[in-house]
Amino acid sequence: MNKSRVRNAVLAGAASAMLLAGCAGSGGSNSAASGAAASGTCQGESVKVAKPSPSFVYLPFYVAEGGGFFEEEGLVPETVEVHTGAGIVAAAVSGSVDVALVTAGEVFVAAEEGAPVQAFAQVSNMATNVVIKQRVLDELGLTTDSPDDAKLAALKGLRIGVTGSGSGTDQVIRYLATAGGLDPDKDMEIIATGGSGNSVSGFSGDRFDAIAISSPQSNIAIQQGSGAYLFNIANGDYEPLANNLYITGMASTRTIAQKTNVLECFTTALAHAQQVIENDPEKAAELAQPYMGDIDPAMYAEAFEANINAWPTTPAVDPDAAKAALNFQNQFLGGTISEEVLVDAINTDIASSATAE
Repeated sequence: MNKSRVRNAVLAGAASAMLLAGCAGSGGSNSAASGAAASGTCQGESVKVAKPSPSFVYLPFYVAEGGGFFEEEGLVPETVEVHTGAGIVAAAVSGSVDVALVTAGEVFVAAEEGAPVQAFAQVSNMATNVVIKQRVLDELGLTTDSPDDAKLAALKGLRIGVTGSGSGTDQVIRYLATAGGLDPDKDMEIIATGGSGNSVSGFSGDRFDAIAISSPQSNIAIQQGSGAYLFNIANGDYEPLANNLYITGMASTRTIAQKTNVLECFTTALAHAQQVIENDPEKAAELAQPYMGDIDPAMYAEAFEANINAWPTTPAVDPDAAKAALNFQNQFLGGTISEEVLVDAINTDIASSATAE
């Protein structure tokens, strides 16, 4: 992909996109084209989607929103913001939402505990970054190019902000701490902030020495909080977490049984968005930008480029990426979940049907 073309296209379209940013993508809002007449196979069916605050890990979903791809399938989409992984899973189990955009790890844990949930689509691979104060790196004599073991050791004694207890950001920090031979409950202070905005403001206000956060918040934190990347995971900075399934589209088994057509239409729209990202990234960047909040266009373009490798080209769950995510989850939890959970926790039928020619 020609990254300079992406940057130029984003900057050229920034003015109009920023005008839309204040009214699109907020919690509880419908997609920009939700008033469009239903014309696809789902014939005006509604689909309610739960997700946390805006982040590049959800960008294929935003491309589908901005491109009106849900409406092309006849869907009437609605998004609601829920700021904890447990809350998103609970919303799906209760039936208050049809689709939850949630980490694969949270799906595996829920399924292992007997919750009737399945991941039916992949949205992104691991893209949670770790931002650290530049002063901490300077004090330790480290740079962003230092060996992994030295950077992992730098976590010791830090106050580290994560969006929520048990969230994907919490899991990343605990995984990295364990990989570095540290005890995440004793060797550092992990603080749940309640949301990505709180993590960034806490980092900028020196309440945290480091935060785990995805783009564009990681870019904002670096700019506003005198920070640097300890690990730019979205860009493949930490090899053990490369090709690791991260954000999935999940639903309860009841919803899967009762609204199969709705989930197939949702997945078809997602597949359309993923193909646009792969084949026309500058268009994808333009379509998604209004849903990312009030972000500097140059920073948005930089973050988009850095995350391109984290977005799969198909909604069909990659078995190797799912196994990698389970291995990640097992290290986070101490190795308690059998690979057998993958059979129950992943639904391949919906994506297969949605992407069939």
